[in-house]
Amino acid sequence: MYKSAKTTRRKFLLGSASAIGLSLNYSKPAIANLGDTKPYRSWEDLARKKWTWDSITHSTHGTNCTGQCAFNVYVKNGVVWREEQQGEYGASSDAPDYGPRGCQKGLRHSKYMYGKQRILYPLKRVGERGQGKWERISWDQAMLEVADKFLDYNIEFGPESVTCGLGTQMVMKRASYASLLRFANISGVQMPEAFAGVGDLFTGAQITFGHVTLGNTMAEIYKSKCCLIWFCNPAVTRIPDAHFFWEAKYNGTEVISISPDFNASAMHASKWLNPKPGSDIALAMAMVHTILKDRSFDTEYIKEQSDLPFLVRADNLKYLRETDFDTPEARDNLFYLWDEATNALVEAPGTGTPTAPPGTPEHLIKLPSIELAGIDPAIEGEWTVETKDGPVRVTTVFELTKRRAAQHTPEMAQEITGIHADIIRQVARKFASAKPSMIYAGYRASKYLHGDLLQRALFLLLCITGNTGKEGGGLTITNLAKDDAVFPFALSNPAAAFRVATLSRWDYVHADMKELNRDAFGEELAEEMDKYFQESVDRGWFPDYSKVPWKMGMFSGTNAAAWRSSGKRWRETAFSKLETIVSFATDMGITSMYSDYVLPIAHHYERHDFHLEPRTPYMQVIDKAVEPLGESVDDWTAYKRLAEAISKKAIERDIQPIDDNVIGVPIKRDFKKFLDDYTKNGSIKSVKDVIQFLLDNSSGIQSVSYDELAEKGFLRNKGSETTVHSKESPYYSDIWESVHEKKGYKTLTHRQQFYIDHEWFFEFDEVLPRHIDALVNEGYPMKMIMGHARHGIHSMWRDDSFLLSLQRGEPDIYVNPKDAEKKGVVDGDLIQIFNKTGSFICQAHLTSGVGQNMLYMYHGWDPMMFKNRQNFGAVVQTAGLIKPTSLAGGYGQLGWKPFAYEPNHTFHDYTCDFEKYQGV
Repeated sequence: MYKSAKTTRRKFLLGSASAIGLSLNYSKPAIANLGDTKPYRSWEDLARKKWTWDSITHSTHGTNCTGQCAFNVYVKNGVVWREEQQGEYGASSDAPDYGPRGCQKGLRHSKYMYGKQRILYPLKRVGERGQGKWERISWDQAMLEVADKFLDYNIEFGPESVTCGLGTQMVMKRASYASLLRFANISGVQMPEAFAGVGDLFTGAQITFGHVTLGNTMAEIYKSKCCLIWFCNPAVTRIPDAHFFWEAKYNGTEVISISPDFNASAMHASKWLNPKPGSDIALAMAMVHTILKDRSFDTEYIKEQSDLPFLVRADNLKYLRETDFDTPEARDNLFYLWDEATNALVEAPGTGTPTAPPGTPEHLIKLPSIELAGIDPAIEGEWTVETKDGPVRVTTVFELTKRRAAQHTPEMAQEITGIHADIIRQVARKFASAKPSMIYAGYRASKYLHGDLLQRALFLLLCITGNTGKEGGGLTITNLAKDDAVFPFALSNPAAAFRVATLSRWDYVHADMKELNRDAFGEELAEEMDKYFQESVDRGWFPDYSKVPWKMGMFSGTNAAAWRSSGKRWRETAFSKLETIVSFATDMGITSMYSDYVLPIAHHYERHDFHLEPRTPYMQVIDKAVEPLGESVDDWTAYKRLAEAISKKAIERDIQPIDDNVIGVPIKRDFKKFLDDYTKNGSIKSVKDVIQFLLDNSSGIQSVSYDELAEKGFLRNKGSETTVHSKESPYYSDIWESVHEKKGYKTLTHRQQFYIDHEWFFEFDEVLPRHIDALVNEGYPMKMIMGHARHGIHSMWRDDSFLLSLQRGEPDIYVNPKDAEKKGVVDGDLIQIFNKTGSFICQAHLTSGVGQNMLYMYHGWDPMMFKNRQNFGAVVQTAGLIKPTSLAGGYGQLGWKPFAYEPNHTFHDYTCDFEKYQGV
């Protein structure tokens, strides 16, 4: 670090210190230790002192990244001097070790946290929203004013009129997440979730397995013999883990990258397949067809683990059920097989068992055994059975699957995807013959309207090859830490229920997305989607968000106005109509810029917390290396201050308890007791107490105090001897248990379920997966797709000056040179991307790595970084696209379940065009 930089930082801190002597009830904010006045006399002194420091702290970056990379943070004179990776990781069984872990964002954070984007003090808007005119106020004033408004809305409209939007930055930090959930439980506010909310939810997994937690450690990749990287670019998005792919490749694994763009992962892969954007279902189903036609499928696996041997009536194409027979108290969930050993109809083991009531905690759901116990199910054939309606012909789901796959031959897929049929067969045969084979998937698979069909096709491919549930096999996307400590902390009082809103449905109501659908895709689509949306509410399958107006939005750990697909429309409708907007944030972005109150939150090296992420078998500390800058505080403290202000105002105004009801649970909300409830009558004094509760009550981790964890940096979890998360680990192991212990799946059939005989799935011909073309906008030929960026984690670090210098210095978009030539565009020109809903301007980055009629843009650019504050959200028209089958309910694993079954926020089903920008 140069002398001038050090001096500048001290001057910055001194300048900040001159204005903090306010009359506050909170502790005085810390500033750098200015007692050491010895100057650096020359560059030689700087070099000598480069390797001197006052303290070293173990920590990481609590952002939306599952890397949880261990860092040593070096502090000198009360300022973070630098950071480096803590390279002390081990390995799992005979796979490579997990180190070194880290990326350029983490290594840049010691500079970024002192950047000009940092929010240091509570701010109150005094100009128009977005004008950037602020009054600096005290925490006292901010909290009391926000509390007054909070109480006003609760009294007049009820808790549902207020939202507390938690972003993935909150979810990743265990104690911060638990604290916000506790606040939501006590207050009753709506929490629009951030899983399907950002288009990441694998609804296809819920349909197939009854849960969405798929994935083990990154080292498992090394155990695969064929790995398809699908909808993912790990060389860019999984920097600390990408080495596992390349080490596997050098160990003999065939690593095949499947993406429409030639990216950094494709460059290192054994093969690259580039299907046209939105054509991946056709590719997957053509691979299924090849394997079925070759008869290279795993018969024994299919018989035991899947619904493919289950019998289906030929007349109505529904499962054969006990209700089809003249049986007293016949069960709708008892299904049948044809036993080849006895040549007779038999009950499918594990079916017909009582269903757990809605809301039953996961760990209390009793699942039956699916062991065949001597039954030898037929997977092919037709038979006649006597039912209460007379003789009925039946066949198997497997036979119907063969018919469906025959609609997706490699030659047909070639026309749709652009990939030659011979290549499709070659890859399919390699995938079937390699044992085990894996699909490493990215979240873009969920961001298409029909992403669930793609996922179901991928799971079908894995099932027929016998790979799901095998070490080195199956589909890896993510796992989640069990909430056996977070939920007990959050729900201990006043009642075990809080509101989680499906974000896409919330926005559909409050941003009038039906109108957007009409403008972008026409009257017919708009009316059809709205019909099923309303019917799902009328039938009680999904909650109704239209009854209570949205009055107040609080946003924590999320830049909600930046990342929404149709962001321009959302900002102009739902967001702008809010009467009060409160942003809890570390750095200034568009959400904070348009807020009424902005509250400063401590950055990664200024707080206590911990990470529990499944990519590694470790638990990682987040420890405070320095005191927070300015008047920023951690999230727990911020919400404690708000709870204190709510209680104080409720007492002053003598507000009586209000009656509320959450999912049928009656609750009395006494705002006078808000602070006592939040702190458990004063027993939770700081975020460290929250952390210790979670450490003491979380399964699968070592028994340790927070201080002991902070001293070590990270600790190995239980059940982590192999690359697979076992039952003893902190993560879910359902699929492993189903395959190896014969425990039923959480589906209607208690199998991997590919056939969905729900009425809506029949209406849309989705009882089995099939290719459906992505939507396009007539007159706009360019398909624009997006991916996670190398130089930022969503919008964080995207405005860092050094990281910008490694790119183009401003937002850019990748364009094929032939498309650019037609428009008179050369590399570096500003271009305007547009369709009928809006436009945005950015720099053209010409590359042959994207195909013609395709634009590719890395996401995370805040609208504040664009001309007219319009980013890609101005042309993405998809926020109103809510797939009807994603709203289906009343059927086993289908039905509203936050973080499991709800419609995704879609991002890719639209087209646009571009032209050379003629402005200044």
